[in-house]
Amino acid sequence: MTALKDLFTLIARLILGGVLLAHGWQKYNDWTIAGVQEKFQQMGTPSPEISAQVATYFELAGGALLILGLLVRIVGPILFVEMLGAFWFAHKDNGIFVTDGGWELVAVIGAAGLAIAAAGAGRISLDYLFATPVRRRREKKEAEERAAENQAAADQAIAQQNAAYASAPASAPASTTYSNSSDAETTQFQSPGTVAGTTPTHDAHGTQGTHGTQPVDPDAPTTQWPGTSGGSGRN
Repeated sequence: MTALKDLFTLIARLILGGVLLAHGWQKYNDWTIAGVQEKFQQMGTPSPEISAQVATYFELAGGALLILGLLVRIVGPILFVEMLGAFWFAHKDNGIFVTDGGWELVAVIGAAGLAIAAAGAGRISLDYLFATPVRRRREKKEAEERAAENQAAADQAIAQQNAAYASAPASAPASTTYSNSSDAETTQFQSPGTVAGTTPTHDAHGTQGTHGTQPVDPDAPTTQWPGTSGGSGRN
């Protein structure tokens, strides 16, 4: 859609600029400035010696500017004012149609000038080319402002979350009991001081324990526990 808008604006500028340039060249080359001044004087235009030159040179320069797409937002309103003067001093009493000397042509040219001024020159223009650095700086500034706003919102959300955590009542952590369920039976190691009459046995997992009352074998190997007397190492 943007591409079509640029294309349509370009076509409108070329047509309007070409018409305006042709009228300016007609005043300058065919009628001459002196002839335009005489016509303006006959129509009752104020200061015809000045207005003739202003109208001629503005149409030449304004037409070229419209074609190039430069300063169209300034050229458009000035063009409308010129056509308003042409309507008032030359065409208002002659009806609408241009064949009768009416005001339809000057009205269309003036309206087109306002429309192009309102729409802008489009991207296929010198206005767009020269405004690119300014536009990029503006876009960069806007992006930085949006980033700062997003960061501020994120910081505020984090602060609110931290405040909510801080205001929550403290609760004691639930105690966790860890157990080794690999053996269903309690493991008991043979150590010095074991009640006489018990002897170590091994369960299905190879864990040493005690089962019943059996004679103690004095030649059986025992484990020397740290801090106990009676030698070190294995018997």
